[in-house]
Amino acid sequence: MSEIDAFLQAAKSRGASDEFLVALMKEHGWPASEIYQSLGRHYAAETGLPIPTARGRLESAREAFFHLLAFATLASWIFATGSLWFELIDTWLPDPARSFYRPWSWNRISWQMAAIIVAFPAFVYATRAVLADMESNPDKAASPIRRWLTNIALLFTALILIGDLVTFVAAFLQGELTLRFVAQCLTVSILAGAVFLYYSRGTAKRTWNRSFALGAACAILLSLGLGFLKTGSPAEQRQYAEDRRRLQDLYQIANRVHAHWDKDTKALPKTLNEFTNGDTPGLTVSDPFTQQPYKYNPLTPPKYELCAVFLTASVPTPQRPAWAHAAGESCIELDASKSPAYPAGVN
Repeated sequence: MSEIDAFLQAAKSRGASDEFLVALMKEHGWPASEIYQSLGRHYAAETGLPIPTARGRLESAREAFFHLLAFATLASWIFATGSLWFELIDTWLPDPARSFYRPWSWNRISWQMAAIIVAFPAFVYATRAVLADMESNPDKAASPIRRWLTNIALLFTALILIGDLVTFVAAFLQGELTLRFVAQCLTVSILAGAVFLYYSRGTAKRTWNRSFALGAACAILLSLGLGFLKTGSPAEQRQYAEDRRRLQDLYQIANRVHAHWDKDTKALPKTLNEFTNGDTPGLTVSDPFTQQPYKYNPLTPPKYELCAVFLTASVPTPQRPAWAHAAGESCIELDASKSPAYPAGVN
């Protein structure tokens, strides 16, 4: 028996309290860890039972991982769903009073849809792991990690709901309470309210989590369905991408024709071959997918046409109508005396 064990055992036999002994031994320079270890050995001998081993750091880290994964993936697919609905509402209910025009973008919508498709299954997986762990170890319902993340989520969603209401009232006072704005505010309220309801249930049973996941899955399927209805299939998007490249090539050619007009005493070039003599590096005068040359037709100066075979028809854009084209071979009439506008939808 060690010196500290002998002293503590003798002191305990005479009625000394644990608090007194800890303070006394610390005053005489003993580290707290050794004092508590000695007290532990004393009580283990008195009870005849070993001191229970706490969960290891690895298990605690695993618990934190799944809680954080569920929290992060929930935020990801909720935010992406809201952003997707904002884009859809903007296309369904455009506001002419807006000070700028931002056409819908497949790039933005595709990222939002991808985030939903990836994050929601990850959220379901992480939540199932958390629930299974809690069912096996009921004491984990009071886990500090769970309590902190729950309260953080409730705080964020409460602030978002308050901010949404403030924005709604401010828009009403400013006379901007349009149907589009109301729909977007309602979207924020529904999504933030769903998260608030989910976390406010605390340690709800698996049936509640299953009901929440089922409702969320239905909402996600509706959102993705509307997104694909708006954007088309990935194969169609590939066709749009090829047509955007064709428009970009024609735009570069139009810039060269405009420069030629300004430089050569208001004259149109006779053919596109004049631009392939090495003076215009990077200029493409042939379709990069079919290898067929783009067509150039001089008209009454300064008018001319550029023609290409497109796979899709362009979406009407009143802000930049010059590059409108039909599916198939289509010619676009341009003016060499004017700098060409950048085609809408070309990145």
